[in-house]
Amino acid sequence: MKRTLLFFLLLFPLFLYAKSSFVYLEIKGNKALSKSQIYENIGLELPAWYQFWKEKKAKVNPKIVNSLQESLNNFYISEGFYHVKITKKVRKKSVVFHIDEGKPVIIRYIKIQSDYPLKKLITFRQGERFRTGKFVKIKKAIKEEMLNKGYCNYNLDAKAYVDIKKNIVDLYFRLKHAQPCYFGLINIHPPKGISKKVVRSRLLFSSNERYSLDKINKTYSTLSGLEAFDGIQISTNKKESRVDTTITLYPKQKPTRREIGIGYETNYGLKAFLHWNRKNFKGDAKKLSFDLKYSQKERLIKNGFFLPALFKVPGFNYYMDFKNEFSYAKLIYDNFEEEKLADKIHLLTDHDWFSVDLGAGLEHIKIRKYKDLCNISAGNFFLFYPYAEVIFDMRDSKINPKKGFYLDQYIEGGVRYLLSDVTYIKGIVEGRLIYTFDRFTIAGKSRIGVLNEFDKKLPESKLFYAGGAFSNRAYSYNQLGAFDSACGNVGGRTLVDNTLEASHPIYENFALALFWDATMISSQTLNFSLDFKNAVGTGIRYNTPIGPVKFDVGFDVEDHKQYAIHFQIGQSY
Repeated sequence: MKRTLLFFLLLFPLFLYAKSSFVYLEIKGNKALSKSQIYENIGLELPAWYQFWKEKKAKVNPKIVNSLQESLNNFYISEGFYHVKITKKVRKKSVVFHIDEGKPVIIRYIKIQSDYPLKKLITFRQGERFRTGKFVKIKKAIKEEMLNKGYCNYNLDAKAYVDIKKNIVDLYFRLKHAQPCYFGLINIHPPKGISKKVVRSRLLFSSNERYSLDKINKTYSTLSGLEAFDGIQISTNKKESRVDTTITLYPKQKPTRREIGIGYETNYGLKAFLHWNRKNFKGDAKKLSFDLKYSQKERLIKNGFFLPALFKVPGFNYYMDFKNEFSYAKLIYDNFEEEKLADKIHLLTDHDWFSVDLGAGLEHIKIRKYKDLCNISAGNFFLFYPYAEVIFDMRDSKINPKKGFYLDQYIEGGVRYLLSDVTYIKGIVEGRLIYTFDRFTIAGKSRIGVLNEFDKKLPESKLFYAGGAFSNRAYSYNQLGAFDSACGNVGGRTLVDNTLEASHPIYENFALALFWDATMISSQTLNFSLDFKNAVGTGIRYNTPIGPVKFDVGFDVEDHKQYAIHFQIGQSY
């Protein structure tokens, strides 16, 4: 008992000190700059918007108050307020910084002398408040533009002449870009077991090609896509107008990956899964993978094999990769179930802003109806179809794009008596457009599909359906069938699926989204005359390094009782 009391008496003063070792910092008098800007730039955080039980004040250690005052003063100067005066008032449990911003420094004129069009990169305007941070960003943007356009010997002189007495600043930008530079020697140092040809197939530049820093940066991504390296180093050595590059790659120490667990997928419900893959299988960055999945609507066994740089396209600097996918799947629909044994062969290339996928699919499909419903065909189907897909991707990021457009064109077809039971042709075109201004992002997507059967009927699962996280979000996955069919959940032969979405950040990595989806499906080929099913809804986005985590709730405009909840990882645009 005595020991406990002694221990308490020793710790009690420390406890009191800990309780009183902070004060609240308040900001007053600010006009041009918001409190959130101020707190963020001096390294303090306010309680989150949802923490309503906490005071909207920042806690600070009293020992750093003076340094915070100095930081705040420097921040205001960097924002163009050279006459700012910050007074400090110390209270019992708080410190108040009162800000007298004074008159800001205004840009009087901007003078540009350049043999390259710079106006679009200089985002300052006459009469605007001068900000040091923005001036530095403009200089950085000019340097990146020069290197991306191949001018590695440019000469940039950017000056800001500030007159504090008159509160004005004059900006001068002088640029001479000289002659363009070109890539010279390319030295490749791959790890043991990986040939230079495989590495070269991922390079987005070649010798004697015009130099571009952007192509070097994107090459990091294409080399990473091989999943065969733990480290990638690209160094450059400039010699007058030639830029030599050295690429050094470090082998992956743990090439085998195993995953087993349970989860939830919007399209298929609760699932259990097993995934195994081997990177750099037998060398040259080959991949071997196996997947098992069991869910409420799907049973899947899948094997994949990938071989990079199978051959070089004659006359072009492109290499074709080989991929084979063999699978057995059992899918459960509302009115029927399908068993499918399939093999799909790919010859593909992915080169900067476009990709091509050519190949053929072989499928044996068995359909069993739950009841005699409409015109769903039961029985066995054998399909063989060549296909082609071409993608043009001009987005600024594939993981979480903010600007750009995307166009995907896909076509497949089979001929009866040439290994296929059905003669048909199927085409899908999908376009995406995304634009961001003032952190407000607007994205649109449109998908149009047409299917024509010339001889006999395709199995139901090869027709068009809609609904789900990537389609009309008032409905669950593939819940929407042809509108003009005698019964529901029957596939269509014409599809139009549109989406428009707006999103804006609300707190740190979280964003709020509002969306509108419109879908039309007809059982007839090239029939675009039907009314659309419209859905509206809202969602939350959480940005991660692998793309946004999305949670959406969508409602049918005409039937509010019809709604669906969706969860997905990855960008839809």
